Amino acid sequence: MRRDPKPPHDPWRLAKFLALHAATGIVAGWVCLLILLWLDVGGLGSLVARAERSEMATVLLAIGFGTSFGFVGIAWGVLAVLPHEKD
Repeated sequence: MRRDPKPPHDPWRLAKFLALHAATGIVAGWVCLLILLWLDVGGLGSLVARAERSEMATVLLAIGFGTSFGFVGIAWGVLAVLPHEKD
């Protein structure tokens, strides 16, 4: 019996690859947001803290940072990691 040198193709490989890099980017965005709020860069932390609905402001900032950095994570994965990945 002959062995096939290639393992069977995983149909979810690309989806898992993109999800992993998107999640990495989202977490990086949230960490950057926390650093900006904690260090009060440009008065952002105190502005959010003084806001009438500071929770809503924080959620909106988290959504914006997560989306932006998530797309950066996907772009990084496609442009920098994918061409060097072994099949």
